Amino acid sequence: MVTRGQHARLGCFFSFESNSKGAVTWHKAELEGNMSSSQVVPLRRRFSLAHPKTFLSEGDASLVISNVTGEDAGIYFCKVRMWEKAEEQGPGTSLVVYAHPSHPEIYLKVATRSREVLALSCQTSGYYPPGITVIWDINDGDFPDPGPLEIWKSEHGDYQATRHLVLPSTFRTNLLTVSCIVQHISLAAPLYTNYSHNLSEFELTQYQLVEYLNIFKIAMILGLTVGIFLTVLKRCKIK
Repeated sequence: MVTRGQHARLGCFFSFESNSKGAVTWHKAELEGNMSSSQVVPLRRRFSLAHPKTFLSEGDASLVISNVTGEDAGIYFCKVRMWEKAEEQGPGTSLVVYAHPSHPEIYLKVATRSREVLALSCQTSGYYPPGITVIWDINDGDFPDPGPLEIWKSEHGDYQATRHLVLPSTFRTNLLTVSCIVQHISLAAPLYTNYSHNLSEFELTQYQLVEYLNIFKIAMILGLTVGIFLTVLKRCKIK
């Protein structure tokens, strides 16, 4: 198991005779695939032997992968062929690549239904594998059931998760303090973000917003009425 961006070293050891000649190749199969459908790993760029010039004399043909990516995950095995001897194949090593989730972020959403007091969303992204836990923790009151965990896979192969929290109008507390906690297999300790909001101020803001919208509607109606009246009056003068 390695984390994306780290280096991985996969062992391949064999016995040899002095002055012997031979060669080594590395092969890769999918983690849940068939070993017979493996492909040769080109030894260039991020893939190299630990001892490219002395692997025969040292009996060590270990493979080093630098700056590991999610696409590098798979089963790797080496094949060693010594002069005048049959080719030998290693048992294979599973390389599992993890990616840490980003620090969770909490967003305030606009309430979409009249019975909602507040709607929050917690989001984390960039992690692998897809299994993840996102939990809401609240300071006071009857905790409402959070929404389902929504997971998307990005074009890069990693994942993003979002979980909503909707507080109904029956929820009663003045100062709301919540935490969003993220747990993933790649983390040594959970990640969390805190959020606080004064619900009384939020309700006042909602009321003021509705009041301003009503004033705007009245002004629009008056403007249209005056415009129609002036148009009719202008036409009457022309006649």
